[in-house]
Order: sequence, then structure tokens, then C-alpha cells
Amino acid sequence: MNATTNLAQYKDTFLSEAKDHVAAMNNALLKLEKAPSNPGPVNDLFRAAHTLKSMAATMQYEKTAALCHAMEDVLDAVKKGRAKPGRCVDLLFTCCDNLESTLKNIREDKGEMDAGQLTERLRALASDGEAGIPETEETREEEAVARVQSIEVKVERLDLLMRQAEELLINKMRLERIREDLNNPELSAALDSLARVVREIRYTVMQARLVPIGFVFNRFPRMVRDLAKQQNKEVTLEVEGSDIELDRSVIDEIGESLVHLIRNAFDHGVELPAVRVKSGKQASAVLRLSARQTKSSALIKVSDDGAGLDLNDIRNAAVKRGILSAEASDEAAVSSIFSGVSTTQEVTAVSGRGFGLGIVKNKIESIGGEIRVKSEPHKGTTFTISIPLTLAIIKSLFVGVGGKTYAIPLVNIERLLMVDKSNIKGMADYEAVVLNEEDIPLTRLSDLFGAPRPKLKKQPVVVVWKGREKMGLAVDNFTTTHEIVLKPLSKLVRENRYFSGSTITGSGEVVLILDVANLILSKRRYESEVTATRSRAERRWAYV
Repeated sequence: MNATTNLAQYKDTFLSEAKDHVAAMNNALLKLEKAPSNPGPVNDLFRAAHTLKSMAATMQYEKTAALCHAMEDVLDAVKKGRAKPGRCVDLLFTCCDNLESTLKNIREDKGEMDAGQLTERLRALASDGEAGIPETEETREEEAVARVQSIEVKVERLDLLMRQAEELLINKMRLERIREDLNNPELSAALDSLARVVREIRYTVMQARLVPIGFVFNRFPRMVRDLAKQQNKEVTLEVEGSDIELDRSVIDEIGESLVHLIRNAFDHGVELPAVRVKSGKQASAVLRLSARQTKSSALIKVSDDGAGLDLNDIRNAAVKRGILSAEASDEAAVSSIFSGVSTTQEVTAVSGRGFGLGIVKNKIESIGGEIRVKSEPHKGTTFTISIPLTLAIIKSLFVGVGGKTYAIPLVNIERLLMVDKSNIKGMADYEAVVLNEEDIPLTRLSDLFGAPRPKLKKQPVVVVWKGREKMGLAVDNFTTTHEIVLKPLSKLVRENRYFSGSTITGSGEVVLILDVANLILSKRRYESEVTATRSRAERRWAYV
């Protein structure tokens, strides 16, 4: 076994720690750019570069080690007053980009990025004789030996643990069904103890999978800085709630959506400094990224204090593309921005094609979330994303329809009703349930799934909601509630938009999970089509 083979076993550890050091460099550079006279960021940069250089040299990544050594030389020149911080920042940012690309290549076994030109530019900059910030006392080195508080665990291992916890939950449900048949006190006591252990294991595994949303948020200070420079705009990024924790599976899904929303804010919201000053605003726009947690979901907001949405422009663009009628409401006009409507006159590297927000909406809804937008002219725009805390295990109500069992997530259920036939109104094109003087549209799942309607004295109805919209689901019966393991759908079933996933019960039965968001959306589309058809017919009769 040669030295290279011995080093290969440490590659994952190197990549994980190196990624943290590059992130620390980016953050320190952002601070240095805002406060060039502050010695703290320079010391942080020097320490991160020095540590990464030593790690890379040990792993025999010579190009990376040489680049970090040249970065050290520049930072040393800044500390000793031979170079100005302002001249170094952009080049050091480029070095961080090179290092990030190198780490990606190493992970994919493609080798290091070429850094020869960068290294030469750094050496030339380090030799310039210009005034910098005064040298300060070096910070203390961390203790050489410290107690291990945490360790890196591969994502694949956490996924395996979650699958095993899911299997435990399914087997617990199976044993609970057997207990009902046997009525054995000893079995019942053992099962209660097992249920407690399974619950604790599942909780511990889910906690281990939680990742602070700051893991995503920390990518954006650099991105905002670069976009501002590209567009000659001044933008201050404010971040709140970075410590809110979400399941890794959710974190993986939202990063791209937030990128689209931030780019959209730059292209459609944030004005040029001169325009802002002329309208009485501060030259620098404020872009806010925040997160907070509710009982079962996380709310993420992306807001700016820019120009806001121009409803007339949006409506005209939507009408031109055939998405809206000229009489559409303001709410419908705002919602059309998620349907491919763009008011930008030219396509830029940032946005303009009109697809970005549609991609965001589809992505968020695919994980059981929703997105809303609120805007005021000349004051700004806020996008609010609501997403579940986890995609793995959810609490659901089981209902019967046509002799089959379906699951409805509890997070989407407002209440359960037993409705007299007299309280079900036959509207012109659909039925509705009267509840507290409110007409709630009713969908009979038996009709939707092609099952016979049961003859019932009272109709069981599940009132579900998503955002501000409600709908009643008429079912044959309510059964029970369960914590269920969410499984992906097969390709055949996935094409039916009424379901978001499946689960397996203790008896081995496969139960489909209803997609409440799409059920409500389908109902809304149907009503819109009926209204539009009736409107066209009325116009024809008026013409005759």
C-alpha cells in the first residue's frame, strides 16, 4: 500500500474541513470589504488560509497549497502596511472561487484546478509597496488538544438510519394490529415499551438530520455582493433566523428557489442608487432574508424595499400571453407571475425569461409547501414560502373511499364534520357545505376516484385548507390517525396529481396520500373554466 492510497481514506475529512475554511474566507472578505481598517477579518483570513495550506500540503494537493501560501503573502503584506485591502479583496474572492471549484473537482476525482496565474498575481500584489492597515497582535492559536464535541457523519449513513427507523415504525404498526387480535397483556406491555423506544429512536434520528437553514443562507452574502457589482446597485443583505433547523431533505430542495427569488429581487425590485435617491429613498437597497418556525412548518421570507410590482404591466403581459382576461382581479394578476409572465424588456444573465418564479412555485409545491407574494408600489415586494419541517414522517388521518384507504396529512386538516344532507347545497356547477355561514366547495372523493357513492344518513366531510383556501372532501368514513412514513410514488401513479406519496400500513397495505394543494388547485381551475365558459356564452347571447 503506497502513500497515496493511505491518504485517500482522509479525502472526505479533508473536503469537509476545507469547505468550512473556504466559507470562513468568504465571510471574512465580506467583512473586510465593508470595514477595510478593521484588522479582525485579515487575521481570520490569514488563519483560514494557513490552516488550509497545511491540510492541502499533507494531502499532496500542491496547487492548492501554493495558492493558499500566496494568499498568506498578500495578507501578510496588508497586515504590515505594504498593500491596501481595497486592492486585494476582488482577487482574494477569485481565489476563493478557485478553491471551491478545486474542492468540487477533488470530490469528483477530477484533480485540482489550475491556479498558476492566480498565484503569480498574488505574488505581484504582495510585493507592491502601498500603505495598508496597521499590524495587530496575532490572535491566540486554539488549543492543540480539545475534547471532541461533534463528528462528521456522511449523509448516506443518516439516510440509512432514517430508513431503518421507518421500518421499525412500520413493524410497530403491524404488531399493534396483531395485539388487537390476541388480547395478550404481556404482549401489550412489551409493545408499549417497544413503541416508546421506536418513538425515541425516530426522534433522535430526525434530530441528527436537522440542519440550520443558515447552511443555505450563508451562500447568499457573496452572491448579493457579486450581483450588486454586476448591476451597479447598492444592496445591504439582512439575515434573520439562520438558526432555524430543517430536515436535510427540505434544505436540499429550497436552495435553488431562494437563488431565483434573490435574482428576481435584483432584476425587478432593486433600483439604481440615483433612482432611489431621486424617489426619496436611501441609495442602498435593503434585501431581507428571514426564517421562523411554526408548529409544523417553516416560514421563509425574501423581501426588498424596491420598486414593487407594477400590476398594470403584469396584467398587460399576462393578457398578451393569453394567461389572463382583461377583467382579471389584482390578485389573479399578481399570481400570474408564477405562470411565466415577465415584464422585463430584455433577457439578462440574471433573469428575464419569465420561467424562474414558475420553477420556484413548482419546486415548493412538490415538497408540500406554498409560496405567496405581497407587493406595494414603490415600497417593495415580499415572497413568503411555507414548507414542512420534514418530508420523512408525517401525521395523517386515514379515511375510507370505495372500500379503499387513503391518507390526508393532519397539517392540512381544519376540522372533521358529519353533515346532514340539508346542509349540502347544490350550486350551479358544484356542491358546497354550509359552515358558519360560509360556503365551502365540496369534492366527493368517490366521484373523483370512480367509486360508487355510499348511502349514508350523514356525510363524513374532511375540511382541508392550503393557504387561505378551503375545500370539503366527502369520504365514506373516518378510521384513525397514524404517524406514517412518506414513500415516493411510482412513475405511473406520479402522473396523477391527486397524490403526493404513499405509505405502508402494519398489515402491508399500500395507502396513497392525498395531495391537498393539487386537489384545491384542480377545483379552482375547474371553477375558473366554468366561469369563463359561462361568460363567453353570455357575451354570445348578448351579441345575438
